[in-house]
Amino acid sequence: MRCFLLALFVCSLNLLSLEKPNVIIILTDDLGWGDVSYHDGYIPTPNIDQLAKDGMEMNRFYSNPVCSPTRASMLTGLHIFNHGVVRPFMNPAAEQTGMPPELKIMPQYFKEAGYQTALSGKWHLGMAKKEFWPTNRGFETSYGHMTGGIGYFDHTAAGRLDWHRNGKPLEEEGYSTELIANEAINIIKNKDKDRPLFLYVAFNAPHTPIEAPLKNIESFAYLDDKKNQVYAANVNALDFEIGKILDAIEDEGILEETIVLFFSDNGPVFDIDPIVKVIAPNLINAKGSTAGLNGSKTSALEGGIRVPAVIWWKGVIEKSKSDQFFFVQDILPTLLSASGISISNNMKFDGKDKWVNLKTNTIIPPENAFIGSRVISDERALFNGEWKLYSSEPQLIPVSASYKLFNIIKDPYEKNDLSEVESEVFEKMKKIITSYEERDVVGDMNPAHAYLHGDDRQGGSVLGSPWLEGDYEFNNPPSLLSTIFISIWILIQAFKYYILAIVLLTIVIFLSLKKLR
Repeated sequence: MRCFLLALFVCSLNLLSLEKPNVIIILTDDLGWGDVSYHDGYIPTPNIDQLAKDGMEMNRFYSNPVCSPTRASMLTGLHIFNHGVVRPFMNPAAEQTGMPPELKIMPQYFKEAGYQTALSGKWHLGMAKKEFWPTNRGFETSYGHMTGGIGYFDHTAAGRLDWHRNGKPLEEEGYSTELIANEAINIIKNKDKDRPLFLYVAFNAPHTPIEAPLKNIESFAYLDDKKNQVYAANVNALDFEIGKILDAIEDEGILEETIVLFFSDNGPVFDIDPIVKVIAPNLINAKGSTAGLNGSKTSALEGGIRVPAVIWWKGVIEKSKSDQFFFVQDILPTLLSASGISISNNMKFDGKDKWVNLKTNTIIPPENAFIGSRVISDERALFNGEWKLYSSEPQLIPVSASYKLFNIIKDPYEKNDLSEVESEVFEKMKKIITSYEERDVVGDMNPAHAYLHGDDRQGGSVLGSPWLEGDYEFNNPPSLLSTIFISIWILIQAFKYYILAIVLLTIVIFLSLKKLR
């Protein structure tokens, strides 16, 4: 009798699981608002365009300004100061931290609800210790790379191979965008028939170093700028592989039981902070577009955080456009609700469950929704109703934070600072944006340390064994004196033209005064 009841219980769990939708998240890396042709971008993205046409175009979707913070917010439902991932992680020889293991994340929720869980692509939430690895955070299978930006063909980062399957180094030929998509397609085609699928597909495209197959580059030979050719080829190849994934979902006959969420982790590399350019010189090769939005990657202005996004569930959410403000930390509670997974009172999320709003295409205004990161500058944005308060505070230069208030509905290009006109709104929001208790697991960026040992310093050369073998020496940050001198050198390189102009102007003034005497 006891065995019979146990079997009945297991069968009932399977039936409940089968009633839940599959969930497939497709995340791109540094894809800008103007990098898709449905936003009138110059790069053809027919598959992403068709997804936006078939599903719901999310016109007000906001990510954090850089990659690791966005991924952590998506997976935890928390803003940056509650999960502590305030900036991107560097390679494990430069730092040994990762997303806090005690935080429960998205695949763990779905796995507990009976889902098959899989990751194909970029992790970038820690790799120095096994406790940070995706297969120890709820993913049953994991494939791809652990660090931020890899070579598309050699799969290396900061001088070592960064390509793996389930935590074991993997030497494999192929273009990473295609390999990540093929893995996702294989998972879809061979999914467990007795369980719904949670699949997270995290492309490294179009993150630097910008690379693409020659055949793709040649198709954009009509563009004058060589960098534009390679960037367009990279994005177009990404679009093609996304199309293959969508075709696989349809071919398997699971389209009507699958939620597809597509978005970018932050804005494009377009107008990067000059200090960041010195520390990560590869970034200057990117040619992303914000379609006129102010700011870009690393900035909490619209160009750095407002990204292309689509959600599609055929027969449930489709063929529409929503102006609902949706923030990256809203993803977890919203998908749990959409999947019929109960959200208990002890689940503390900063994000809001907006499933009903999306399903009915009704709009609720944002209420103190917070987006941000801290790389070279502490960049923050607070949304409250029609208002957006933006703040920026440099970390390397001793300058106090600057603030701007925008009516982001009427002024999406952030041309009119209303902080003096709407002083009451400004003061209220400023008090909120400066009052967060800050959990910080990675620490502030040390520019000197990043300059010496960051991910961009090896120039693509292979210097050692794969990262996951752990055969490397940890590089401690430089001494205080060295940090000061290196930081001064970084500032000189970053602002050399301004410095040169000031020097020339000073010489001209000096000679003019001398002549007058």
